[in-house]
Amino acid sequence: MILPYKNGYLSTVCCDIALLNKYKNLLNSASRQHHLISIQEEAYEEAVISFYQAIKDFNESLGVPFAGYAKVKVYQGVHTLFRRYLRIWQNEVSLSAQMNTDDEDEIKEFGDLLAVDEDLADSISSRLDIIKLIHQLPPKQCKVFILVVFKGLKYKQVAKLLHISVQAVSKNYRKALAFINKSLEK
Repeated sequence: MILPYKNGYLSTVCCDIALLNKYKNLLNSASRQHHLISIQEEAYEEAVISFYQAIKDFNESLGVPFAGYAKVKVYQGVHTLFRRYLRIWQNEVSLSAQMNTDDEDEIKEFGDLLAVDEDLADSISSRLDIIKLIHQLPPKQCKVFILVVFKGLKYKQVAKLLHISVQAVSKNYRKALAFINKSLEK
């Protein structure tokens, strides 16, 4: 089945569908490994890309069965993706440890503003207006903001809960805070 695909005898779309159906269990099992849960979609995409690269690079004259060759290439691709994310996560953890102390002060200040600042009460007709502002945020920013400000969770806890990186939590929180501050200034 691989030879006709490589030589262009069958339509590419038909071969793609047939090959993906035949090897979908391999692609799923490679991308659903326990340590890849938080990046499962990216892992599946990487598995598919690695699979197509295996098709392209496969050489029958070496006497290696395609199934074994494809499995090795798919798992290597997914492993490389995991290593890339692992480096990113390790950097985020060290950065978040440095940033957390500054961010906790900002959270407390903003929480205090929401609770007692009379100037804020004058500029916004009610707490309902504040909630409307928060719900105008994009969904991920809204979730992050609520969990950090109102639930008092740390970035690391929010990251684990939402299955995103600590850096993504920080970025979404800062964007949400900037939007709310900008809206309150109007």
